[in-house]
Amino acid sequence: MSNWYCERMPSQIASATAPDLVLLHGWGMSSDVFRDWLPLLRRRCNVTLLDLPGFGRSPAQPQLTIEQLLDQLAQYIPQNAALLGWSLGGAIATAFTARFPAHCTALMTLASNPCFVAHDDWPCAMPAATFAEFQTQLAQNPAVTLRRFLALQTRGSDGERELLRWLRNHETSASSDALAWGLNLLAQLDVRAALQQSTIPAVHIFGSADVLVPASVAENISRVAAQQWVVLLDSAAHLPFVSHAELCWQHLDRLLSSAKLLQRAPFAQRSKRSVANSFSNAAQSYDSAAQLQRDVANKLLVQMQLPAASTVLDIGCGTGAISLQLAQHHAVIGLDIAEGMVQYACAHQHHENINWLCGDAENLPLATASIDAVFSSLALQWSENIGAAFIEIARVLRDGGSAWIATLGPNTLHELRSAWQQADDRVHVNGFMARDQIETALQRAGLTVQSWREQNIVLRYRELRELTRELKSIGAHNVNSGRPDGLTSRARLQRFSAAYETQRGADGFLPATYQVWYLRVGK
Repeated sequence: MSNWYCERMPSQIASATAPDLVLLHGWGMSSDVFRDWLPLLRRRCNVTLLDLPGFGRSPAQPQLTIEQLLDQLAQYIPQNAALLGWSLGGAIATAFTARFPAHCTALMTLASNPCFVAHDDWPCAMPAATFAEFQTQLAQNPAVTLRRFLALQTRGSDGERELLRWLRNHETSASSDALAWGLNLLAQLDVRAALQQSTIPAVHIFGSADVLVPASVAENISRVAAQQWVVLLDSAAHLPFVSHAELCWQHLDRLLSSAKLLQRAPFAQRSKRSVANSFSNAAQSYDSAAQLQRDVANKLLVQMQLPAASTVLDIGCGTGAISLQLAQHHAVIGLDIAEGMVQYACAHQHHENINWLCGDAENLPLATASIDAVFSSLALQWSENIGAAFIEIARVLRDGGSAWIATLGPNTLHELRSAWQQADDRVHVNGFMARDQIETALQRAGLTVQSWREQNIVLRYRELRELTRELKSIGAHNVNSGRPDGLTSRARLQRFSAAYETQRGADGFLPATYQVWYLRVGK
């Protein structure tokens, strides 16, 4: 794969089902120009930021042709993604949809001219002589030319001075060769035919005050591609996604819905606070009741193969027993979202190779590429947004690193769930993700499944209260939204108990099944 800077960020809803949105920036800038817009974009999308070659953190490729650029770009765009391009990025995105018509399902451009240099049949662009003069000025004095270009991007907009100050704070470094390559790209790109032939839903947003891409482009695009939406924002200049961020997001949301990329945002199954509090409260009783959890963790630990002195992150370290074993040969970070668990581990598991950390798997407080391996046993199934957890694991892992994960499948405690369904329609049992959802989330995070093993463990109890007491002791009782707010009535409890009794086996015991998945994934 070519060496572009690529940063993937999960949606704030369930990222395994959220659409992928790839952002392409304009000339002289980098993907950092989109940073302030990300909170809106990540409401419902998984977002990928890319730096074009020679800009931001991507190395220059001054001999790269348009075709080669698009071929490299294809390596970073997930299948069925939406492409959003600003200025030069909009023309590149449009060209990409023509070269790879089955790859993307929606297109949005911002302040982008399909042909940046004027022709006899396209006068709404920069005259060829003016463009050539700009190229000469850039070669003679790049710094001054870039400052003038920044000022042109904000001229005429509401709050012009504040917008220019913002833009200067987001200015990126680029070599003269990279800037010249980008200008040549602008001169060559003509995507009018691509727009005319495109069959995917598309929206093109322009600013009425833009001095770089005149408002007349909007009218001309309406003629070239009548089936696509064209929006002209009043008092916007060349940065509509900054000056009119909410409006631009609303048009993007409408586009994604039209392309059938967005589903209705689901309600959260569980809250982080509920999960953290539940396991914190169980810290003192956990070890005495967690035989299954110990067995699964030890089986996963046996599968790990690591060079000595590796740095290992134990996500969901709980009371710290596995972290202590790992610390015999490795530097270990024991992390758990439950403060009570971390405090217990710190007080009871002492080793110079362990650092304890209270943190969220979906937002790891660790540096990028700082970990050799990840260990996580029966913890990630509590993530509301497991896609975010996988993206974070991929971020902190060094290239070539692996993660060993044990998690629970949706068949877990199906006997308990079935019995409650016969008692009422409330949520009494924790639900877990299906295999295809986990596989999709791993793929979107850039992680490769190296092995996937399943074990169905059936525990047996003489009395139902033994099971429910055990779940409470380890903190794994019901933490879902939709659970009963108060005490369950005696009549419902009796219906539940009677329904579970029908599942008592010939050996006289009540079964409780755990569907355990053991994964090894690599970066």
